[in-house]
Amino acid sequence: MPKVLAAASAALLLFTVAPALAKPNKAALEKTYLDLNEQCRGGSGDDPDTIKACDQREAVAAQLEQLHVCFAGDRFKRCK
Repeated sequence: MPKVLAAASAALLLFTVAPALAKPNKAALEKTYLDLNEQCRGGSGDDPDTIKACDQREAVAAQLEQLHVCFAGDRFKRCK
C-alpha cells in the first residue's frame, strides 16, 4: 500500500508541477503583451495602474525575447 501511495503522489506531483516548468506559451505571452501594451499606451502617465501595466509589459517582453520574439511596429517578429 505505501508503494501505491508513493506512486500516486509522484504522479500527482508530475501532473501539477510539470506544466509550470514547461516552455512558456508564445501565443499567450503575445496576447498578454498586447493587452498590457494597450493599457500602458492608453493610460495616464502618472496613474499607478498605467505604470504597473507598463512594467508588466516589459516583463512579458523579456519573456518573449527569451523565445526570440520581438514586437516591432504593429506585429510580432522573430528577433535574434
